[in-house]
Amino acid sequence: MTGYRATPEQWAQCEEWVQNPVIGASDACILELRARVESLEQDAEEDSTSTHFCFNAIVKRVEALEANAKPTPNLSQIRSSLVDRVALAISGIEYGLERDEEAVNWASEARAAIREVAAWLREQHGSDLVAATVLEREADA
Repeated sequence: MTGYRATPEQWAQCEEWVQNPVIGASDACILELRARVESLEQDAEEDSTSTHFCFNAIVKRVEALEANAKPTPNLSQIRSSLVDRVALAISGIEYGLERDEEAVNWASEARAAIREVAAWLREQHGSDLVAATVLEREADA
């Protein structure tokens, strides 16, 4: 499509031609087409506005759901659970009643293992590594 666009003066001239009894039929068709195009453009604009409104509403709902679904981490639970989990892994006990006692028995080894991982990370990725710092804090907690 080449992008022809009639000026307001040309549209006014078409409307005058419709009033002329000699010409009339083809010009009336042009004016009808113009009216249909304008109606379609208006509908498309309304649909676009409605779609944009619905999209924004959905985004706001999803954001609200995500905000409410994120649990607030309890840092003391995270610290102790990492040491406990490493201690359980070292102890070799998977499940059982003595699970908590065994984790306590291996806590110093677990802290040492966590510190070793932090040191390895620093060696691999440089001295200023956030993950290594977090691990060291976990081990010292």
